[in-house]
Formats: sequence, C-alpha cells, structure tokens
Amino acid sequence: MSYWLRAWGPPGRATQRPSYAEIVPELLVGEYLLPGDVPWLAEELRVRAVLSLQDDSDLAAKDLCARSLQRAFEAHGISFQRIPVVDGSQEQLLEALNPAVSWIHEQAALGRRIYLHCNAGINRSPTVAIAYLHVSRQIPLEAARQWVQQRRTCVPYFTVLELWERSRSG
Repeated sequence: MSYWLRAWGPPGRATQRPSYAEIVPELLVGEYLLPGDVPWLAEELRVRAVLSLQDDSDLAAKDLCARSLQRAFEAHGISFQRIPVVDGSQEQLLEALNPAVSWIHEQAALGRRIYLHCNAGINRSPTVAIAYLHVSRQIPLEAARQWVQQRRTCVPYFTVLELWERSRSG
C-alpha cells in the first residue's frame, strides 16, 4: 500500500481549491489546505487565522509537512494553530473542543477571519464550528447544528457535543 501511495501520490481534492463554507462572517469551515492555497486564502477570502485539526497521519496521508504550512501562513501574516485530533476519535475531539473554541473566540475578538479545517471538513471541523456558535452566539446545540448543516454538507459528532455541553454545565 505505501508503495502505491509513493508511486501515485495521495488522493487529491475534487477541485483546485479547497471546498469551504462561511458559517458566520468570522468563521469558514473547509477541507485541508496546501501551502499553495495560502495566498488565495489571505487575499481572496481575507483569512487571518487558521485552525487545523489534522493529526500527523492526516498530514502524511496528504503528503503535507506541518512546518511548510506554518512557513506559508507566516509569510502571509496568518495566525496558525494546530490541535491534532485523530479522525474518528470522539474522545480526542471532546478534549479539543474547549481549546479550539477558545482559540477561535480569541482570534475573532482580534477581528480576524478564521478558516477551520480537518481533512474533508465533514466531521471534526463542523463539530467545532457548532460548539463555537453555541458559545459565542448562545445558540442551542440543535439550532447550531442546523445552522452549520444548512451551510455545509457535513456529519458532525453530535454525541460529542452533547457530552461536552453536559460537562460544561455540570
């Protein structure tokens, strides 16, 4: 299997640029970024902060280097934070929700537009976006989920959000 990946490369995106959706003016949710996407992100989308939920295996599967991404963000004045969450690990995602929501909130308070991503922008990043809406806009979780799903086709980990909400109020 690894020989095949080396010979043909990792699976590519469906389009030249990552697919994304504006959830609220300060928050976009989308799929993974390449260093070559950073000028577009900064100039066309006016993004000034990026939160990545990709773990090391996600990066390896896409043939990406975290340091190369970091350099590209720095070159364009984009604040970058990585909170690695293993795809499918609801436990890790639950642990990541508070720091992720706090970081997004801090960046938004600085007037920065944030691009939040995992690999496909279908599970982990929409889950974090729902948590952010719940906290920043005081929107009930179900309404926040509907809001996000109306803007981006996704399957958030709603059970994780319910556990998270219970832990915050208990």
